[in-house]
Amino acid sequence: MFMQRLTSFQKRVASAAIGLAMALPLATCSAPVDDSGTPRRIARQVDQLMTTLAQTELARDPELATRLGLTEKTVGYDFNRYLTDRSQAAYERTRVSRLEMLQALADTPKPAPGSAQAHNLETLIKAYETAESLFVAGHGQTGLGIAYPYVADQMRGAYIDVPDLMTKSHPVLTAQDARDYIARLAALPDAIDDERRRLYADASAGVIPPDFILRRMAVLATEMGQSPAETHILVVTLDSLLSGPEDLTSEEREKLALQAREMVEDKILPAYERFADDMIALATKAPSQPGVWQLPDGDAYYDASLAAYTYDGVSAEELHALGKREVIALTDQIDAALTEAGFVEGTVAERLVALAALPEQAYPDTEEGRIALLERMRLLEQKAESALGGEIPKLPKTRVAIRAVPDFLQNSSPSAFYSAAPANGTAPGVFEINLKDMTDWPDFTLATLVYHETLPGHHLESAVAAERANLPLARQMIWNVAYGEGWGVYAETLADDMGLYADDPLGRIGYLQSMLFRAARLVADTGIHRMRWTRQQAIDYLTSVTGQPEPAMAAEVDRYTVWPGQAAAYWVGRQRILDLRERAERVLGPKFDRAAFHEVILAGGPRPLDILEKDVEQWYGAQVDRSN
Repeated sequence: MFMQRLTSFQKRVASAAIGLAMALPLATCSAPVDDSGTPRRIARQVDQLMTTLAQTELARDPELATRLGLTEKTVGYDFNRYLTDRSQAAYERTRVSRLEMLQALADTPKPAPGSAQAHNLETLIKAYETAESLFVAGHGQTGLGIAYPYVADQMRGAYIDVPDLMTKSHPVLTAQDARDYIARLAALPDAIDDERRRLYADASAGVIPPDFILRRMAVLATEMGQSPAETHILVVTLDSLLSGPEDLTSEEREKLALQAREMVEDKILPAYERFADDMIALATKAPSQPGVWQLPDGDAYYDASLAAYTYDGVSAEELHALGKREVIALTDQIDAALTEAGFVEGTVAERLVALAALPEQAYPDTEEGRIALLERMRLLEQKAESALGGEIPKLPKTRVAIRAVPDFLQNSSPSAFYSAAPANGTAPGVFEINLKDMTDWPDFTLATLVYHETLPGHHLESAVAAERANLPLARQMIWNVAYGEGWGVYAETLADDMGLYADDPLGRIGYLQSMLFRAARLVADTGIHRMRWTRQQAIDYLTSVTGQPEPAMAAEVDRYTVWPGQAAAYWVGRQRILDLRERAERVLGPKFDRAAFHEVILAGGPRPLDILEKDVEQWYGAQVDRSN
């Protein structure tokens, strides 16, 4: 019933999109125009198409609708009771649907050049074109703005993503919410099995994750599938939430709690066991080294991935060489900063290791130590907020919470990450840090981490877009990695420009180490996927260059293994923003306003770097015209 219902909804919205696209040429330029110069009929048709596009994507991905905090009225169906369909058939339907949508977008009469609607349309077309450039490979997972060569891995997949969804995003405010929770639990075994089957299907076509990835997945699945059901996180979470809904009777509360325990015991735990067993079996047939060059047409896939995460025409070889040059330059800067701070013995990497090992840099591996570290980061976020007024015309109202990754997600979560506030305003943005190993977080590294993830980094970017960009729902669903992570790394440099390290010389060394790490990522990612580096070769390179612990760098290499090209977006995006700022400063001279520049960057929302460049050029060009 679930499959039939979502498929029917998809067909309705896709058919509406095609019909709308066929009707678009009927618009004429004689119609009254809006403030941007677009004929109103065309503006309405473009808006309708973007609404249909959003509904199509959300019909396909009910979990995304939940994470975005949308309402049933906005999405068009009761999405909170469904999981996203992960079957092979759904994968194939998605590509057909997106090709139809891409055609509808291409056939749409264009709004006035330079208008907000033109930007929206251009950004969506680029996202769909990029998705198709990776979809054509026929394996893995491909979304709008993001892609993975493998169906699931050690960081994602139903076996990880659904528990994350249920414990962080699924609402239990009403009795119906609680029933929907149970409905999603009932669908979880099929979701896990669908991905398990797809992993086998891809493997038969020569697309299989390396053995060390598969073994890691087996460990994670075994941990998530541990009994007894009564203490499983999916059961404990529901138990803790069932007291909330006022319209839930005590009898139904007990019934739902019992259903959850029985589902976990009888269906979900066995699904995890099947998944873990099959990952171990697949590992015996898998390659022992990383690199998508091993896949059918793997070099072409990597080229498409790099272009998707950076810009068209990018060269892996050029990025590899660029990364090496930047590593040398940053190593020299860190050498000088360490010498000034009194660290003079050993290589730069050895001195960074020695700095991290100082007793005063460590937070105890205790509850008190974790509380102290989180409080230190909150103070750093407040410090950034106090200094940010001169860098952006108006600070956003949306707040950010800083907290630790839940214990049950530590083994599958990245070291730190930011999640935007939901659209319904029920929660702030959230910055989560993985505190499984407290030695990962010496004090001198925390400032730059906070500035990247909160202010002036991801939280500022996300909150400004939500509050001021006035983006249609279709655009809110797409996050451009080069723009978003580029801003995050640019924010680290902006913090230095703002003087946030002026009274914190060790914190500035942490900033330079972060920059060194971003540059070294260029070398490692391209090394793995184009230069055919071994896993250990990549780990040794990162460890010897950055001075960071080997286990952390091993986790980074495993991340690049399953997410080719994404790591390059950080440096490339930052550099493009810096280049645009320098260009605007040269053109405008003393009239250059850095806060106004940041408003142009942020208020347009996530978009490809070439569109971002056009926006900045239009901004400073208009100022030049006014002054002539």
